[in-house]
Amino acid sequence: MPEQAFLADTKPTRTAETTRAYLKGGSVLLARALKKMTGPGDAIDAFCLLFEDPQLVYRPATTRLYKQQIKAVVARKLHEGEISRERAISGFTELKALLNARRGPCPKRTSRKKLKAPTRAEYRKLLADFTRRLRLPGGCDRADTVLCMLAKVGPYLGLRPCEWLRATIADCKLYVVNAKRGNGRALGELRVIYLSGIPPKVVELVSHLIGQVRLLFVEAGSNWRKILGRLGERLARVCARIGIPRWSLYTTRHVAIAAWKRGGLSDVEIAALAGHSSTRTARQHYAGGRHGWTPEFACARPDPDLAAAILKHNGVTTAPVSAKSETLTIAPASAVTPTGISGASTLMAAIPYRAIAIHKQHERGPAIPTIKNDVVQTLSRMETVLETDEAPAFGMS
Repeated sequence: MPEQAFLADTKPTRTAETTRAYLKGGSVLLARALKKMTGPGDAIDAFCLLFEDPQLVYRPATTRLYKQQIKAVVARKLHEGEISRERAISGFTELKALLNARRGPCPKRTSRKKLKAPTRAEYRKLLADFTRRLRLPGGCDRADTVLCMLAKVGPYLGLRPCEWLRATIADCKLYVVNAKRGNGRALGELRVIYLSGIPPKVVELVSHLIGQVRLLFVEAGSNWRKILGRLGERLARVCARIGIPRWSLYTTRHVAIAAWKRGGLSDVEIAALAGHSSTRTARQHYAGGRHGWTPEFACARPDPDLAAAILKHNGVTTAPVSAKSETLTIAPASAVTPTGISGASTLMAAIPYRAIAIHKQHERGPAIPTIKNDVVQTLSRMETVLETDEAPAFGMS
């Protein structure tokens, strides 16, 4: 089994670029504040004057941003000797209180607006529409093909939409580069999902999906954000056409996590499968177990080494028990690069990559292999298959 080291002690990070952005925004706020001043005073007095109006109401996100921008300006003034340390501490405390008083109610967050608990009937109806369109003379283009594959395999694996671009499958294991690994949100760069319990046709479809996603990425000019936008819009149109609530590309992730909860997986296992460092994330921000589908959607299993790292990171004193009542291995992992995966590809350099300023203490995960013609199947080879209960699904010949 491939092993890797995990960042169990990862701490929040801030890049120099972020600090400069806060200072720039704070300087704009300070310029506005100084225009209101009619008498002597320092930067803190000016900020207090800017926010003293009780009629001001800001969004919570705005108040958080203003605090960081003001903090950057106050730190700069302290560094330049314009204010004393005592004045900086007391003044910033006063400004935080002012901003807290101007904080308005929290609106519904974007993630909370998304559909979290779709029904199995909606899933079947969605797949049936894709099946019908695949049978039409013109068939589907590559974007629609990727979309129908995402809809089919998403409830089994729960990947974030953007993670499919860097995913690699080998030896019945799915290697996923964590999309949210900064600020300690994931323990390391890579997570491994064991596919031995997943239906074979779904595993086969996963391999073809990875190839189709990469081809779509190249065809779209290596603009991943544009691809996600196009897929999301098409999915919304399909939902409107067939008369079901609007699904998002993230909906299948909620379905998968709900299925894992209902299937009896531990919080540690779910965190390892979902790419979370905290066991609280899935409990607080994703659909509950009562919305989970049948047990066949809860067959994915995490890397035991990653589960052990998450166990340690969250301070759990008892070993987690899997859905099969098996105690997970909690032996420490060693930093060994996974084997059995082909070498680096030129595609890797074209894929968008968000740099995170952290000290990496582990080996890099497997590189994305070169796309070969014998791996990526043409659209003409796609055919409709049926689940055991006659619900339409997708497979490859």
